[in-house]
Amino acid sequence: MFLKSMNFFKFFKFMHTPKSYFSIYNEYLNSYKKKINKIPFYIRRTASDNLPVFLKYKNNKNLVITVIRKIKGNKEILKREIKSICNSEVIEKPDSFLIRGNHKKKIKDYFKYIGY
Repeated sequence: MFLKSMNFFKFFKFMHTPKSYFSIYNEYLNSYKKKINKIPFYIRRTASDNLPVFLKYKNNKNLVITVIRKIKGNKEILKREIKSICNSEVIEKPDSFLIRGNHKKKIKDYFKYIGY
């Protein structure tokens, strides 16, 4: 009889643990959505769910250009942010940015930090 009651309490404890976990998860998710909504630009991910930051090599691989694609929203703010991170001139194209040099790691780390 006592063993059956112990199993009941373990089962009862197990059944009520996920609710608290999900409430914490929902709070985290809501705060994450608020953080993303405050950012005035949006970076769409690629089909393979990666950030669209690429390297392009020119002049027999002597010139490296970092390309950021799939940018939507306020591009001027993102352009200023990238210029301050990379300390390099940013060339704006209709759907992308071009930065001279290999800044792929810095830019990906920045996007991950702000929530993308």
